[in-house]
Amino acid sequence: MFIEEVHNTVDTLVAGSKNVIKAESVKLKGLVAYLRGNAAVLVKTYLGFSIPSAWLGAYQSLYILSLGVTNIQYGNIVGLTFAVQIFAQLLGGIIPYRLGHRGTLNIFTLFWPASLIIFAFAENIWWVLPAIIMQNFIFISTPSWYCLFVEGIPKNKRSGNYAVLHILLNGGALFLPVAGLLVKYFGLDTASRTIYLVSVVITMTAIIFRWKYLTETKVGERAVSSKKPLNLLKEGAALLSVLKYLGRKKELFWFTTVNILFLAALTMWTSFNSIFLADSKAAAFKEWSIMVFPMISAVTFTLASLLFVPRIKKGNYLKYIGRGILLNAVASAVYIFAPAKDMVLIIISYMVYGVGLAFFRPLYDARLINAFKTKDQARLISVFNIVTMLPCVAVGPLTGLLYTGNPRYVYVAATAMFIFALIILRKKVK
Repeated sequence: MFIEEVHNTVDTLVAGSKNVIKAESVKLKGLVAYLRGNAAVLVKTYLGFSIPSAWLGAYQSLYILSLGVTNIQYGNIVGLTFAVQIFAQLLGGIIPYRLGHRGTLNIFTLFWPASLIIFAFAENIWWVLPAIIMQNFIFISTPSWYCLFVEGIPKNKRSGNYAVLHILLNGGALFLPVAGLLVKYFGLDTASRTIYLVSVVITMTAIIFRWKYLTETKVGERAVSSKKPLNLLKEGAALLSVLKYLGRKKELFWFTTVNILFLAALTMWTSFNSIFLADSKAAAFKEWSIMVFPMISAVTFTLASLLFVPRIKKGNYLKYIGRGILLNAVASAVYIFAPAKDMVLIIISYMVYGVGLAFFRPLYDARLINAFKTKDQARLISVFNIVTMLPCVAVGPLTGLLYTGNPRYVYVAATAMFIFALIILRKKVK
């Protein structure tokens, strides 16, 4: 079964590559046709967050370890990150009823540059902990961001807007050479502190632009003007009923389990990825050079999202979700066997990972949204996100322990989780 899936996936990619040669150029004018109002403002400021995110994704873990944090402590920090994100998502569904969507976004986005300032002057783990907590409080603003982004745009026209977002999100990785060169010429410590301070300037510029041009949504205006009292017991009971609903729907339960395993495996892999690549006992690359790999995955993800995924018919979503999981399993398995300083194998892994993620994420999300055909769709999505993130609170510390034992144990465990997720998808989800 496993070998057959590999052959089928390779055949798909080869066939798709032939189509790419004949593909029409992407009509950017069509993609941005409905970027107006708040959506246009958010897109214009997106690079103000995606560029710093790319820099931090490559070097923040290495910088934290350079402050004297151990691998086990860093694993605990990863777990703390998910705990804060869960808390932030809960608040994100409540606070807009008091501040509105624009107010929530404008206020809680400020936690991001504030955390970067703390990181820039950090000396030890006691600086890192509050910085990590503040950094993830930005998730309080996530629901409000989406409400501001989609209001006033026809549902059948939103896909183009999201395509632009994905391009900009991955486009941030194209600025990684700036961070890599800083690390090469000034060392990890000085370069990281410089990156944090430059990121503050970039992010604050985007935030100030938003303050000036964003307008409140109609839903936000009604919520603020109504001043409806918040009943925490009622909200808690509603969330509990939604959780029971997810448990009763067997196929939805197993589909959720697939995402839990996928996210847990991805967390194991990505949280220690830069550490593994720069570890003398593992991949043993120079710290500055690791910026090459995220750029490669960003390019392959973008190309696959634009050229392969749109050709997948709705009836084949489940098949390609499985192939996305399989590709991630293959990419993770490469880390188990890749010898030190073998850049070719790691590049192949990143390319496979980029395509696999492009297959899995959008198709899984699309199928999931279609399954939520109830009046409580918003709560269902909120509870679903919380349920899928909860295990990652424990996955972080576990990854730290595995890495301390042997860096490659992390990728053995991640690969096993991907394969387990694929088996459940094939056996339990129809």
